Amino acid sequence: MARKAVWGGRRGSCREKERGPGEKRDSRRKRRRVIYISIWGIMLLLHVAAWSSKRFCDWYLACIYGIWVNTYGRAMGMIPFSVGEALIGLGAGFGAAGILLGAVRLTDKAAERYGRAAERRGRVKTAYGNGWKRAYLTEAGRRKKLAGAYWATAMWLLLGVFALMTLNCYILYHASGFGEMYLGSASGEYGLEELEALRNFVVEQCNALCCQLPREEGGVLSCQGNIGDMADMAETAKGAMRQLGRTYSLLDGFYPDPKPLRSSDFMSQQHVAGCFYPFSMEANYNDVMYVMNLPSTLCHELAHLKGFIREDEANLIGYLACVQSEDIYFRYSGYLSVLYYIDNDYREAAGYERYLAAPGILPQVHRDNIFLTPKERDRIQETALLSTGTVDAVSDQVADVRLKLNGVAEGMASYSRVVELLLRYYDVNGYVTVDKIP
Repeated sequence: MARKAVWGGRRGSCREKERGPGEKRDSRRKRRRVIYISIWGIMLLLHVAAWSSKRFCDWYLACIYGIWVNTYGRAMGMIPFSVGEALIGLGAGFGAAGILLGAVRLTDKAAERYGRAAERRGRVKTAYGNGWKRAYLTEAGRRKKLAGAYWATAMWLLLGVFALMTLNCYILYHASGFGEMYLGSASGEYGLEELEALRNFVVEQCNALCCQLPREEGGVLSCQGNIGDMADMAETAKGAMRQLGRTYSLLDGFYPDPKPLRSSDFMSQQHVAGCFYPFSMEANYNDVMYVMNLPSTLCHELAHLKGFIREDEANLIGYLACVQSEDIYFRYSGYLSVLYYIDNDYREAAGYERYLAAPGILPQVHRDNIFLTPKERDRIQETALLSTGTVDAVSDQVADVRLKLNGVAEGMASYSRVVELLLRYYDVNGYVTVDKIP
């Protein structure tokens, strides 16, 4: 029985009226509801601010985002496997459990409606007249409570993911970006001659480095040194990014180790070389793709980790980190990563005859610039549950929609904008012809 408040104590303090268990539960629910709605409101306000003010996003990237990298990102980096990939797997299992639980609840509701109709027709004497019905209603009540707990948990998980994606990804899409921050003095006006100079330079670098690499019989690359050990390669990638950070301050600081994906076979079907999971702040890479893709991919994903979330900017940063490295494999990987973007643009702009007159790409360079070896491709095709064509098409559509929803109007086509950024980079540094490009 609840007691009235009474006055007592040396200073006349009042002991509050005692509340029953039901009142306490209601109070806790109200507090949770207020907290839940408040967090949603804050995240939505951040979205409004991000879409409305580039200055706010630039301030957030420069002053706030680094805190998450150095705390949450550092903690996730200490875990040896990809937490983000594991969370996606758990999320899929959680969703499947929800579908199953929903089906069970629909069955319970149908049975309950049938039972009530039977009672009205006089087939059952009372609501609890039969032992089997009493037991069934008890179990159905437990399942109802379980469903309630499930959906409450699901709503909090959804909020958590939305909050992490907002803080670690969505806001960053609306920041000025690498080009505006560091290449703003470039003219931005380039013609066929500048594109031809850039294309010929990259082709010549690829051709030269291709011939310097040690190879085994049949032209297969002999992976030696850092390129032959993933731990060493990851350290080289982090070192290359920190070296680049001496010029571009936002790239300086802490970098966690990039992590391999257990689902690399499935990622290969999508032609995905790597991915950055904002909700776990991890740079991940496909460990079954051809080795020459690895250096540029590691640097590309680490660029995302530093807040440069757009794909064209990450392509540029990965290129610069690799080509300025002392490791010949990294330099070769960097030039290969942009070769086809530039070559395709030049071929379309120059026309057939002028393109044929330009320096050609060596056949060995073409053989090195592949995503999967034939052996790996055949193995993946044999073990895949879905056809590669279907998976690749769906993946491209999802990625295209995701980019457009975040304000990247070009969608998947934005990857090729790295060519424009490269022209701006070499323009800013005073290199406008192939003779001057270092």
